Amino acid sequence: MDSERMIRDIDQMSDEELRALLSDEQMAEDADLIIAYREAKVKDAYPVPDSSKAWEQFHAVHIAPKKARRIQLRSVAYTAMAAAAMLLFIVGWHFYSNKFQDRTDDAMLAFTANDAPQEVLISTDNDHPQSIREMDVDNGDILVKETMIDFSHPRSSDGSPKIKTVSTPRGKAYTVVLPDGTRAILNADSKLLFPSRFTGENREVQLVGEAYFDVKKDAAHPFIVKTEKVVTRVLGTEFNLTAYPESDVSVTLISGSVVVNDDVKLKPGENALLEGGEFKVTTVDTEYYTQWKEGYFYFDNVPLIDVVRELGRWYNINIQINENSLMSYRLHFIADRNASIEQVVQNLNELSFLSAVKQGNRLIIMKRK
Repeated sequence: MDSERMIRDIDQMSDEELRALLSDEQMAEDADLIIAYREAKVKDAYPVPDSSKAWEQFHAVHIAPKKARRIQLRSVAYTAMAAAAMLLFIVGWHFYSNKFQDRTDDAMLAFTANDAPQEVLISTDNDHPQSIREMDVDNGDILVKETMIDFSHPRSSDGSPKIKTVSTPRGKAYTVVLPDGTRAILNADSKLLFPSRFTGENREVQLVGEAYFDVKKDAAHPFIVKTEKVVTRVLGTEFNLTAYPESDVSVTLISGSVVVNDDVKLKPGENALLEGGEFKVTTVDTEYYTQWKEGYFYFDNVPLIDVVRELGRWYNINIQINENSLMSYRLHFIADRNASIEQVVQNLNELSFLSAVKQGNRLIIMKRK
């Protein structure tokens, strides 16, 4: 077996030939040359972008000024590390090809669309939900606007508090001003339950989905947000809480202080992520957790599966990923939420490692051939 054949036929070598190659000193030197050659080819085909420079430029132009203006989707993706890929060619190519080769049975539905009404709904004490479009602009205790509903100016405090529920559809964010003046911006496909009037020692609400809270300060009455898995207690602060049923729970503190589940205290700029029943606290770029309320998708080194779930919630579209190996690809992804799904598909197809096709209400993502 000579070097020329190694270069030509390495992908078809048997396990026995690979072991023989590695045991031969001369062949090992030739293998090193092959690794360097293939790594150079990969780097030439998929140059690593200057992501730091790109993100600094985006922050300066679009985020720091906080101006609401449309931007076109930009995306950058990293392929698997070239050196690691080359080692797989030498010591485990057959295992790699069997495990990660393109197969139709790897296809999975990463997100499922629904037929629910695509409008903001409100209900009282589990009554039948009512669309905010059907409500009076000012019906007494509630001020209703297209982008906001305000419960902070009740005209009467008679009777027992009633439980209000505000639900957002997929593809829409909505602001709720609570009876104490706290503002909660609900992300798409979210639900907030709260009393029509806060009584007792605590101000307690329940959340399913994601919301950004700007809590009215009241040292005598802590503000508590309950989700299925965590309880977040604050006095007066700004924080983001993500608690979708299919996703990990995370609490991101913007200002002030919060305590999660009575034992995890966060500082501004920290995020608590619930993993395996325990919280992992890290210092983070808070823009990732808050830019949704400014009208942007903003993902920084995020797995493809998390990106498509967010897209699915916004566009209410079925998303199918045809190869499991794509799940681990991590993206830098920025987009205007007002862009059409067709624009998203177009920009996904600019990535070097995948292709996307929209068929009816289904987005199919495949590994690029």
